[in-house]
Amino acid sequence: MNYPHVPVRLLAHESLPGITEALGNMGGWLLRDGAHWLVTRHEGTITANRVSTDRSQVVAARATWNDPAPDDPSLYCSPLPDGASAMSTREAVTIQEPDGTVRWEHRHRDWQHSPEAAGACTPDPAGRVLLATMAGPTGADGLSTGDICRALDLATGEVLAEHVLPSFSAAYAFQQFPDARPEVLLTASMGQDGTHCLLVAYTAAGLDVRAAGTAEEPYVGLGADGALVSQDVGGGYLCRTQDGADDVIIEASNVLPDERVFVGYTPGFVDDERILVVTAEEQWAEEGTHLLLDARTLRPLAELDYPQTPGATAVPLGDGTWLIRDEETVQRWTTA
Repeated sequence: MNYPHVPVRLLAHESLPGITEALGNMGGWLLRDGAHWLVTRHEGTITANRVSTDRSQVVAARATWNDPAPDDPSLYCSPLPDGASAMSTREAVTIQEPDGTVRWEHRHRDWQHSPEAAGACTPDPAGRVLLATMAGPTGADGLSTGDICRALDLATGEVLAEHVLPSFSAAYAFQQFPDARPEVLLTASMGQDGTHCLLVAYTAAGLDVRAAGTAEEPYVGLGADGALVSQDVGGGYLCRTQDGADDVIIEASNVLPDERVFVGYTPGFVDDERILVVTAEEQWAEEGTHLLLDARTLRPLAELDYPQTPGATAVPLGDGTWLIRDEETVQRWTTA
């Protein structure tokens, strides 16, 4: 299928060692406090790179910490509004100050029989608590009765609230919305047991947890007004869901050439009107075709025309620009 070609323009580029691995896991690209972050791990160091609001730059600021578990691929790091960092491992949640000292540590039960499980953490949008997922209690049979989400006081680590999740032994990721919504999106990937997409909010009554519409895929792009766009793990379809609106689903076979699927696992909103997705012949392709879709109907609008064939990863920033990776370099692009 042929779509109109739209030329693109390179705005900025920057070398970011470790970006290949970062964009290959669910904790490498974060939306926190209205800012996009690229979190990389390289040679024993964790670096939180805040993407610039200046379109002529990639990174506006960065902070670094010693990696407490360089051999643990499940470590999840989230920047905090005061410049500190929250880190989640399989056994503990820790906050490190900007100078690397530990503010507090909250230890919890490990996922002893689930090597693929991994926790995640984020400050709530109001900056009052740290939301963190971890292994929950076991039943009489020794099996998990469900993982848990805890609200921990950012200053002291005190447990302020707890909620048993519908997921168990999952790999988790948190994302905040680009607008000032009080809830965050939590995705819980359980492999063949499926995925839960949940909206989590800390209130005076405790933790409120509910399903995020009908979203059931682990990779979700977030837009204003609570809009979500999710991509099937196998790349066979995209789904847009939003409270108060009917779901919109497009099958790859109906809008892409034969044998092509959606890839890259980072569909997202370029702006309020357009979504950017990547297609290729297989999920593990190193190169892809980038398409712009209508943000409400998911109807393909155009194919992006780069000077050379781009990779299979694109990270939309919501301001009319997006990032792509070229080896260990990140480039920022817009339509010409």
